[in-house]
Amino acid sequence: MAWLDFLKNGNELSELLIEGANPYGASLLKQADVDQLRDHIHPQERVLAYVLGRVVLAGRGLWLLTDQQLLVSEHDSGNLVHHFALGDITEAECVKGKYGYTLRVTAAGQLRSLYGASAHMAAVFYRALGQKVRCTPVHKPTALNADDVAEVVHHFCDAALRLQPVAMVNADARALIAQLAQDAANQGWLMASEATQVRQAEAAH
Repeated sequence: MAWLDFLKNGNELSELLIEGANPYGASLLKQADVDQLRDHIHPQERVLAYVLGRVVLAGRGLWLLTDQQLLVSEHDSGNLVHHFALGDITEAECVKGKYGYTLRVTAAGQLRSLYGASAHMAAVFYRALGQKVRCTPVHKPTALNADDVAEVVHHFCDAALRLQPVAMVNADARALIAQLAQDAANQGWLMASEATQVRQAEAAH
């Protein structure tokens, strides 16, 4: 399967191998991404985070998290966008791999995974996800610095504004994204105690 993936996506995979990390993992959303995802987001939803990486045999992968759902786009599936309500996500994990971070979620009986995600984008994305669903704590996470936080806040706010221009991302939305990023820097990635709190909150509802 790895050989087939290389035949389909050789140029980008070669860059990943040479760099030792995904050179596109910390990019702004492309206009094509915005056009593809915009109509799948309801006006009352809040865009929280996104992460870019690679999907085996499908090329580029994009996960977008809102306060209501996870949207998954895989390059070779054309314009198809997979929707997963947050309530349908039963398990999530994030692990450090050879070329960045790998994220996996189990939702509605399906397993989705994305590898080659940048550390700082994955960190804040996973913290945001962990506040909504049950996530496995990250083992030996990468620490974030001020530049990491600033870049993530800029990228996520840019995505929110472009995906919901009518909503005109307000100060509250920007503050929420900034707080997620700062928490990831100050407190690290999702820890075991926080994962327990999420489960307790779920049980209380």
